[in-house]
Amino acid sequence: MIILGIDPGLAHTGWGIVETRGSLCRARAYGCVTTSSSQPIDQRLGKIFDEISQVIETYNPTQLAIEKVFFGENVRSAIATAHARGAAIVACSRAGLLVGEYTPMQIKQAIVGTGSADKRQVIYMVRNVLQLDHDPRPDHAADAIAAAVCHANLSRTKSVAYQNATSAMAEAERAQAEQRRLEALEVTAAATAANRARRQRSEARRS
Repeated sequence: MIILGIDPGLAHTGWGIVETRGSLCRARAYGCVTTSSSQPIDQRLGKIFDEISQVIETYNPTQLAIEKVFFGENVRSAIATAHARGAAIVACSRAGLLVGEYTPMQIKQAIVGTGSADKRQVIYMVRNVLQLDHDPRPDHAADAIAAAVCHANLSRTKSVAYQNATSAMAEAERAQAEQRRLEALEVTAAATAANRARRQRSEARRS
């Protein structure tokens, strides 16, 4: 599975390509789309769309992992991020990618094991999980890779849970089938015994 992770931002949209094979997870590429505040908003969003589209064309990911926008105190900044996020999602949608959305806390929880992890801890774990010989830079690219790794981990967990549930369901169906078989045998045995008893009574009356 090839996953495109995106850390959206109007000035900096980080991206990272992660490939998984079984439990192995490797980074194939990462980078950052940068736009200038001196450019009109349409040109900035167009650049994000174009460059993310080029990344998709180059690496052929099938799934997208992208951070959700957190509307905290700085609403103006959040709206700008939402614009950038929308441009990136449209590029992914046109390419048919399946979309996974995660909060920063979910990503930290999946990568580090705690939703309160700081950026250094996230980068450290990303580097170790992907067996990189350096910290991925810039930070926006590292955050994008973290989103992709989060998606890979959660997808693998869901797959295992589904397999376990499917196995449990199959076992339950086998148990039910066996129970029905035993009940059918009991009914057959009871019917046979009743028929035998009737024959014996009939023979006793004739004699």
